[in-house]
Amino acid sequence: MAQTSEEFAVSPAYKASQSVKNFTKTSHNDTYPAIDTRGSPDWNCKGKAMLITGANGGVGRAVVQAYARMGATHIGLGVRRDVPDLVKAVKAAAAEKGHPEPTVTTVHIDLEDRASISAAAEQLEREWGRLDIVISNAGYLPRWEPLLDGDELDYWKAWELNIRGTYWLAKAFLPLLLKCGGDKTFVAISSMGAHILTPGASSYQTTKFAVCRFVEFMMADYGDQGLVAYAMHPASMLTELASNIPAHMHQFLNDTPELVGDTFAFLGSKKRDWLAGRFVAVCWDMPELMAREKEIVEKDALKFRMVM
Repeated sequence: MAQTSEEFAVSPAYKASQSVKNFTKTSHNDTYPAIDTRGSPDWNCKGKAMLITGANGGVGRAVVQAYARMGATHIGLGVRRDVPDLVKAVKAAAAEKGHPEPTVTTVHIDLEDRASISAAAEQLEREWGRLDIVISNAGYLPRWEPLLDGDELDYWKAWELNIRGTYWLAKAFLPLLLKCGGDKTFVAISSMGAHILTPGASSYQTTKFAVCRFVEFMMADYGDQGLVAYAMHPASMLTELASNIPAHMHQFLNDTPELVGDTFAFLGSKKRDWLAGRFVAVCWDMPELMAREKEIVEKDALKFRMVM
């Protein structure tokens, strides 16, 4: 029998998600003055060269337009096919804030095609010669069904795109990041679901758990070369991808694209070494999170550990 919204609201999974959401005293569903790229925040992304996969989705569109509004000079759109209206939207976002037109480059990336990822990395190295930030955003969310009921190929597709795809992206783009990147930052998309157990979600939520561990290994292997890799919960937002989440949960997917884009751009506005290997959620209040840097580093917090 399907769970109702009332049952979900009192479930252990929902309570656990709220605990994570409330890591900062203030949490948000919409943008706010400290990060609002349509206002006049005291930070910018001038000079940044960034790439995001899944650029045409709800998260991707919000992120690239926010980076453009804050003055990024090179914006890479990782997509499976050309999206002319997105290129126009990115350039319009830069013009909206009076910035010079950024270099907007479409690179064709299919996470099921290793050759396409290698070709994209080669293209950006050839055309840009540099890269500061890679955001591994494209992924897959299968229908939530009990383990014995779900389709085996659909179940494993989440692992192929969310884990193998992130690995392939890192393998292809780390050389350019480490050689020619000022910020040398790799952001992998995780989820609030990494911290909770929702019946039927074993495929998706285990991959998002694994993403968090993967960025820790990236730091173990390349932290001494200046890499900063961290995992992010991108939003609780009803995107096309999220439509596979059971209908009774849709009312809880109420974050705005503005919150998502502005948070990513704020975090990417400077290299944040102390976030390396950690988990960050867009709903957290960014000034409050920044104020807790010393505490988080001393406790080595925002990582998965077994407490014994």
